[in-house]
Amino acid sequence: MADKTIGVTRGAVEDMELSEIAPDSTTVQRFEDNATTISAFLSGQVDYVATGNVVAAEIAERNSERAPSLVYQLKDSPCYVGMNKNEPALMEEVNRLIAQGLEDGTLNELSQRWFSADLPENFGS
Repeated sequence: MADKTIGVTRGAVEDMELSEIAPDSTTVQRFEDNATTISAFLSGQVDYVATGNVVAAEIAERNSERAPSLVYQLKDSPCYVGMNKNEPALMEEVNRLIAQGLEDGTLNELSQRWFSADLPENFGS
């Protein structure tokens, strides 16, 4: 990434991570929102884009010829299911559905459909 320009949405997780690891010779160009970051990448204003897989999938959908590919993963950012503490039956059912989805491949299929990416290798560990 040395001597390249990387576009990123200001204040996003990717911005914070990139700020810590980018070589001094890299130019980090910050944009106010994902739409502007996407436009900068598609128009060639930046060489690379640091963004989440959902935004990358949107870029690929808009312009398959300029679709980004994973060069470096900045962070594995998990998602969580929130529920009330006093709902053990609900928690048991959610855990059962997650385990079932991992076993039969449903969760990975959904990840591919919605995020254009496989689940991380350590998902469910």
